[in-house]
Amino acid sequence: MKAAVLVVDDEKSVLKGLKMTLESRYKVFEASDGQEAIQVFRKENPDIVLLDIGLPDMSGLDVLHEIKTQNEETPVIMVTAVEEVKMVVEAVRKGAFNYLIKPVGSHEIQVSIKNALEARQLKEHIRTIQGPMVEKYKSHFICQNPAMLALLELSEKVTMSMETPTLIIGESGTGKGMLARKIHYSNSGSPGPFVLVNCSALSKELVESELFGYESGAFTGASPKGRKGRFETAGNGTLFLDEIGVMPLSVQVKLLNVLEDRYFYRVGGSKPIPVSARIIAATNTNLEEAVAKGEFRQDLFFRLNVVTLKLPPLRERLDEILPLSDHFMNSFNLRFKKKFETISPDARELLLSHHWPGNIRELRNTIERVVLMEDGNAILPDHLAFAVDRDAVQKKSGDLTLQDAENQYNRQVEKIIASVLEKADNNIQKAAGLLDIPVHKLRYLLKKSNER
Repeated sequence: MKAAVLVVDDEKSVLKGLKMTLESRYKVFEASDGQEAIQVFRKENPDIVLLDIGLPDMSGLDVLHEIKTQNEETPVIMVTAVEEVKMVVEAVRKGAFNYLIKPVGSHEIQVSIKNALEARQLKEHIRTIQGPMVEKYKSHFICQNPAMLALLELSEKVTMSMETPTLIIGESGTGKGMLARKIHYSNSGSPGPFVLVNCSALSKELVESELFGYESGAFTGASPKGRKGRFETAGNGTLFLDEIGVMPLSVQVKLLNVLEDRYFYRVGGSKPIPVSARIIAATNTNLEEAVAKGEFRQDLFFRLNVVTLKLPPLRERLDEILPLSDHFMNSFNLRFKKKFETISPDARELLLSHHWPGNIRELRNTIERVVLMEDGNAILPDHLAFAVDRDAVQKKSGDLTLQDAENQYNRQVEKIIASVLEKADNNIQKAAGLLDIPVHKLRYLLKKSNER
């Protein structure tokens, strides 16, 4: 069955030309003013609308609003004779999928309609999986800590506005990315993709073109076809800027403009591209100190700091260490087909006494390694030796001297290494991989063990 397209324009010649262009592939309906467009839309419920902004009886923006009120899912492509940035941005804010500038070529129209219909199908697909994804990311936040409960309650309010930026602050491993995904999937109004940009992983020269894209010939080595940036890829979804504290100052200026104006230009481009994505930034550094040092723009910090979600480190959430450990144990039981049922009291004491500098990521990796490498129905203190620092071992040892505690620690490490080597058939490279340490470090530990 052909998709239905409603074409709205007050020029008869334009209507005739568009109908001739489209009728071989689509069922075409026509309207020459705003009121007629609304009536035809209500009656025929087309799959997509091509809508001229300048109509004789009412603004195309008002028609857009009425169409979106009737059916929010219908993509609307705005057509304008004049490229007026404010009007284009307003159209996108009201829900327009895209905009075209007259005169419009037949190929450009065909491509725009094809993209809009594919985007609609993608939205429908995302909605079918959105419920399970929301539950998935909610389940990763096992909250008993009052500060965390308050933070999650605040994060629910964040989903109410797509245009308000969110800043997530927290040490490495506290779950900043997980919280960003939870915000994204909790919002039924943003069915677009979740796009991650790790600012620390990009060179200073690449950050701008990666975020904003570039036009053909924008710089030496640029693709002849140009390239979309991450803002365009995010569409109506979420752009997550991780480690924003290392973003170059020159790019910070452009990001501030995007947050203020909701549009940008590709590198080497002159066409304004509206932004409809939610923007979430995250950092494990103190941005206020970076501002004081001149490493981060104060105006950008103030703009990002509208809503700040501060994730406390795991050492300040002691009441969540054991519930999280149990959750990870059960999760990895399923993955590795193991039968661990509990964590012994002494092992729980070790988990609580450890400082966890790597936060939840370190705890998760610790439990994963134990469940993978060990057997039995209980996680024991010996299983955790590789993850527990010397201070914790000394604390657990009571009246033992520092030397005694160190000897105990070394014996536990040797036991773990011996067990892993046995499982790896004495293959050092394989054993190092299972322990998640470099081969040279494992050789060093074996050498020290032999010397003792």
